[in-house]
Amino acid sequence: MVKNIIFDADGVLLLSTEVGINTLLEAIVSCGLKKPSYNEVRKIWGRRLEKELIPLIAKQCSWPDDNIKKVTDSFLSLSDFTVYPQQPRLVETLEFLAKRYQLGIASNRDAKSLGHRLHQQGINQSLFSHIQTADAGISKPDPKIFDKFWNGVGFDPNQTLYIGDSIEHDLAAARNHNPPLAFAAITSGLHSTGEFVRAGVKVTHIFKSVIELPDMLHIL
Repeated sequence: MVKNIIFDADGVLLLSTEVGINTLLEAIVSCGLKKPSYNEVRKIWGRRLEKELIPLIAKQCSWPDDNIKKVTDSFLSLSDFTVYPQQPRLVETLEFLAKRYQLGIASNRDAKSLGHRLHQQGINQSLFSHIQTADAGISKPDPKIFDKFWNGVGFDPNQTLYIGDSIEHDLAAARNHNPPLAFAAITSGLHSTGEFVRAGVKVTHIFKSVIELPDMLHIL
């Protein structure tokens, strides 16, 4: 029985993928550098920005040395002016779920950035019993990102559903946890239904949006 629900943030609560990728491509162009295609960035999106994502792009595009920080700074500056699309009824859905389940967030974002984006979407952080961010020095796919949910908040891993949009980060973290966490996939972010099915996720555990959860939790 599901009693606890932990959400990934980007691609699940925040429709950030398309906006974020396009902003990064704009930052690269503004720095006068060769840019990859949208789909090339999408394949590696979700990695840590300055330590993993941009260095991979720099290597792929053969940028001159010392451009990683330049692109990172440009991206962060441009991001200050971006707004993510609103998900209709998202706040209403989270408020409904919070009355029936204990909710949490496990995100690879830093706390300041995540807090700003949740506020921008009208999502009250008080709906969540615990919010785990990259500030703790742990990021997905490391399943240790969930430790404080068990040791500090009282979530039971055997009664917890984790919801994510990434096979590499979210599904891997859920599967590699001991015990493995129940997982539901959202296709509003990085991966499609077909990709999740090929990765071994049941079709009954794949949704377009968090909005569908209240009607589907009884089958999970």
